[in-house]
Amino acid sequence: MPARNVPASTDIQRPKASPDEQQAPVPEPFDLGRVELQSEYILVYGADGMVLYANPALVRVLGYPAGQIPSTPLLAYVAEESRATVAANMALRNSAGSVPLYEAALKTADGSTRAFIVKEKPVLYKKTPATLLFLIDITDRKVLEDQLAARADELLQLLTAYQLVNRKLTLLSTITRHDIGNQLTVIKGYLGILETEQADPKLTEYCTKALAASERIVAMIQFTSEYEKIGITAPVWQDCHAVVEEAAAQAPLGPVVVKNDLPKGAEVFADPLIVKVFYNLMDNAVRYGQKITTIRFSLEEAGENVVIICEDDGDGVPSGEKERIFERGFGKNTGLGLALSREILDITGISFKETGMPGWGARFEMTVPAAAWRRAGV
Repeated sequence: MPARNVPASTDIQRPKASPDEQQAPVPEPFDLGRVELQSEYILVYGADGMVLYANPALVRVLGYPAGQIPSTPLLAYVAEESRATVAANMALRNSAGSVPLYEAALKTADGSTRAFIVKEKPVLYKKTPATLLFLIDITDRKVLEDQLAARADELLQLLTAYQLVNRKLTLLSTITRHDIGNQLTVIKGYLGILETEQADPKLTEYCTKALAASERIVAMIQFTSEYEKIGITAPVWQDCHAVVEEAAAQAPLGPVVVKNDLPKGAEVFADPLIVKVFYNLMDNAVRYGQKITTIRFSLEEAGENVVIICEDDGDGVPSGEKERIFERGFGKNTGLGLALSREILDITGISFKETGMPGWGARFEMTVPAAAWRRAGV
């Protein structure tokens, strides 16, 4: 029977590759000459897990004699903490054909370890399917990470200890203030009795001075209570107009009028105690302004910064006292309000000074840096 001619067409169909076969990476021939002189670290192992090749750069960094690594198990050079990871990825490579990047540590000849990011790739090594490992050395990075982690743990321990000490000191000062306050109440009570029951004008004067001193002590105790709260709560964005309104509602203004010309939505990043700054400015103006009738709050731009201004129409601050008024203990009353205010503002870098003209009223300027200033909704 004569032979049949088979057309070179689609009469004979080859089976289609499965999805897994279509996605499997095609091994490339291993080019020994190309990797021999590379500075990158390269290793090739076979399907049985035996090392077939390690380039000179890897041999040098691991410190083993030339020729020792090939023909030995790859896992023999893997640090114990990474052995399970490497073994799992070797098995995954054999079954799935590819694995994602992973980290592993290899042992060196001197017993130390080096950390690597491992990238695997299928190759043909001497016409046999094998796996090429491209190793990126991250030892120095890991050392730095370990040092940073150790430092972070140390700082956390210090912070915990600080917080514990701070809680104890706060508790002690709270109890002490309470006890001192109780004793001062007793002293003031007896002084009040003496002042009313004895007829000697001189003794009456002494009682009045003793009562005034007691009031100053009470104010100082209150100052310590407020001062220890500075910085306890994180700074927040606060609407300056609303804060001034809140302070004005608390301040003993009497007939003095507060004009709040601060724009709504103008926010400052400050310690939540900033309301006490505005309160102290109002309280001081009423106490020492003498002829004062009005306190005005306004805003001015100063380059990238802004200046919050509090000015009044009272007697003003004498030229020689413009900086001293911020010192603790200076002044006719307790001398603590402005000192406390400067400390509160300083938390977020807001400067505080008095720039008014004596006889024409006080003028306090709070310069807010650009980073601590914004307009809401912008």
